[in-house]
Amino acid sequence: MRTLPFVLLALFAIAVSHAQDAEPARENPAEKEEEVKIPSTLEEAHEELERLLPKEELAKIDAMKSEDEMIEYHFGAGMGMRNSWGLWGESPLSKHMRSLGFTHADDMSGVILETFWCKRHGKEFRIEERANYYKAYWKEDKWPGDDVVDPDDKSEVNWNRAFGAEGRPHRVIYIGKSKKTGRWLAFENPIGVYVPDKELLKKIEESERDDALGDPFGDSEPQGKSKGEQDGADQPATVPESKPEDASKPKPESEVRPQ
Repeated sequence: MRTLPFVLLALFAIAVSHAQDAEPARENPAEKEEEVKIPSTLEEAHEELERLLPKEELAKIDAMKSEDEMIEYHFGAGMGMRNSWGLWGESPLSKHMRSLGFTHADDMSGVILETFWCKRHGKEFRIEERANYYKAYWKEDKWPGDDVVDPDDKSEVNWNRAFGAEGRPHRVIYIGKSKKTGRWLAFENPIGVYVPDKELLKKIEESERDDALGDPFGDSEPQGKSKGEQDGADQPATVPESKPEDASKPKPESEVRPQ
C-alpha cells in the first residue's frame, strides 16, 4: 500500500493547525505526540522526515536504487512540505532553500526528498549542481516578453506556442507570428529571434492543424505560457516558479494530482 504520503500530509496539516492556533491549547499527550516540527534548514527537514517516517517506509527508501524514485512522494509528502512548511511563502525553510539557489517550491520539495535519499545512502547532496540545473531550466523556460520583436521591422510578435527540442538541457523554442507581416518567427533563450527552418515550419503547421481540430495530444505547449509557467512543476519534472496567487500568502495545493 502507498498510503504513507497521505499520512504525512495529514500530519503536516495537524502541525500547521497547532502552530496557527491563537489560543494556548490544553495539553493533550496524544496530540502532542502528533505535532510536527516545522524545519528551518535542509538538515532539519531531513531530521523531521526521519522522525515522521515509519521504519517500514525508511526501509523502502533504503531499498530504492536511485534518488529519482523519490518522485512518488511529489504529490503526497511533497505537497505537505510545500503547503505546511511554507515553501510557497517566506518561511525560514523557504528562505534557506533560496539561499542555496532554489526559487520554486516544487524544486525545493524535490531537492529535500532527493537529498534525503542521498543522506540515507551516504551520497553527496550535490547542492550546487542541482541549483545550476534548475537555474538553467528556468532560464530556458522564460516566455518572450512584449519587447521581443521582429528584428527586421521591429513590429510586435504574437508569441503563442512553444516546443521542446533536443540540444541544450531544457531547450525550448518559442514560436510567434509577426503582427505586421504575418511571418512566423522563433525565439530561444539565450539565442534570440530567428526565422524558422523548413523542419520547424512543418512542425508549426502541424501544431496549427492540431489546434484547429481541437487535438489535445498536439506536442506544442498551450498558447500564451510555457510549460514551466503553467505547471509550477514542472518539473524539470518538477524544475522552473509559478508564484503564489497572493504574494502575501503561501499558495495552497488543494488536490493531490494523479501521477
